[in-house]
Amino acid sequence: MFRSSTMIRAARATGAEVASPWGGEAWRVDRTAFLNFCREASKPEPTKAKREWSGFLTLAYADVDASKSGMINAAQFDSLCEHVAVLPRRFGLAPTWEVEYGGSMDKRIAARKAMFDKIDTMNGPARGWIGAAQFIRWATDHVASRVATDVEAASATGKMVDFYHVENYDKDDFVKAIKVAVSDKKSPEFARLYEFLLAVFVEEDVDCQGVVTLDQFHRLVTRAAKVPREFGLAPPTTSDERVAELYKSMEDSRMKGVTFRKFLAWSVQHLEEKVA
Repeated sequence: MFRSSTMIRAARATGAEVASPWGGEAWRVDRTAFLNFCREASKPEPTKAKREWSGFLTLAYADVDASKSGMINAAQFDSLCEHVAVLPRRFGLAPTWEVEYGGSMDKRIAARKAMFDKIDTMNGPARGWIGAAQFIRWATDHVASRVATDVEAASATGKMVDFYHVENYDKDDFVKAIKVAVSDKKSPEFARLYEFLLAVFVEEDVDCQGVVTLDQFHRLVTRAAKVPREFGLAPPTTSDERVAELYKSMEDSRMKGVTFRKFLAWSVQHLEEKVA
């Protein structure tokens, strides 16, 4: 499994092991782990995933409960929906509100108000507010189970490639996903490519500076090339001279290293050239 070694322990730097930037919650950064997490969280019986999901939702609820009363109104519920949706959107598993509602804020507010009213009357007459328990029950059904179900239905299309888990797709799936990703920056495929590149970048930034140095950049390039190499779509190795050349072309002299922005731009351009 692509991420197994990095989720348990991060990349080595100067001969020493460093902590993983993701801790023990792989579901926050690993799309495949997130899908498995949603399946477990949506089960009727208590599970480890359900406990973590409940905690995540409760804290999200508290963040929008400005009055700290345990009650939120329709406007706060709208903000809460956006907050929680960040996670599935990270993996290209949910559309932005602009896509979902055609860019109309009026449609978004009306749709969210209808959701709010439905939750408000789940256990009795409307009160004009919803509590954390009501939100958690609704969100578990609406988000966790919906994501799990939608992915099961979509997985047969070959569009749900998780670049980190090469054992779950083949060469054709990979090529198809890359072609879509580089041709449509708003596609779920590009979101997953972005997430993959960001994850490996952060894992190699062992100095926690927001940049990678030359030796870290060498490991970063090797890891990013692992999937195409798996399918014979890239040379088996990259020379030290070529890596140094790439590093120099991307290095930010002010930041003393390569930033994610530069690495992302180069990666996308490189893939566009390969696809062409």
